[in-house]
Amino acid sequence: MFFLKYIYIAILLFLTLFLRIYLFVIKKIESPEKYDNAVFWIVNGWAAYVLKVIGIKVELKGIENLPKGNCLIVSNHQGNADFLVLMSRLNKHMGFLAKKEILKLHIVGAWMKSMHCVFIDRENIRESLKAINEGIENLEKGYSMVIFPEGTRSKSHVLGEFKKGSMKMATKSSVPIVPIVLDNTFKVFEEGNGKLRQAEVTMSILEPIDIVKLTKEEKAKLAEIVREKIQNELNTLRKR
Repeated sequence: MFFLKYIYIAILLFLTLFLRIYLFVIKKIESPEKYDNAVFWIVNGWAAYVLKVIGIKVELKGIENLPKGNCLIVSNHQGNADFLVLMSRLNKHMGFLAKKEILKLHIVGAWMKSMHCVFIDRENIRESLKAINEGIENLEKGYSMVIFPEGTRSKSHVLGEFKKGSMKMATKSSVPIVPIVLDNTFKVFEEGNGKLRQAEVTMSILEPIDIVKLTKEEKAKLAEIVREKIQNELNTLRKR
């Protein structure tokens, strides 16, 4: 059964080559808006289908907290499946702040560029700031962005510490900040040492934070504030 799942996903990856050609044509003859819409529907549909093939059930909480306009999504990061869950369940044109190493996966990197993802080099401060500024520009253009302040997968229920400067994109923009809690996503890939596993995961969307209404002191402690909200929700989910 799981062997078949790998085959299905391999077929999907193969089809992306044809979809890339389709997008190339759309980009040449249609408006940027239609191109973005095409990318959105392809990526979201692909993510939803992969979740279905693997056998991942997603419990969605707090969808009413998701703003209609663009926003900055701040999420914990348990595993690789986080990307699939977020893309398949949030009706947003959004990019991710991701590690530059992903660009080595050429097909994945090409799709992420189409989604307006930005790539950060944590070894180079200047390049990191450049990536953050690109993310801010995306927010100003009306796209949503996703950041994982832990900087890496926890591969467990444990919430890691937020990296220093992880909230710069939040404090330098005026869009709502939406904390999102993902739980059990590490069971899909990481718990099985790379083998795909069925799992029941939870995505909880918390109340948005209006950055404009925060005091200077609150902005300085924004990482602590958001981390505490995410930790409290994780604690609540663990008690069920």
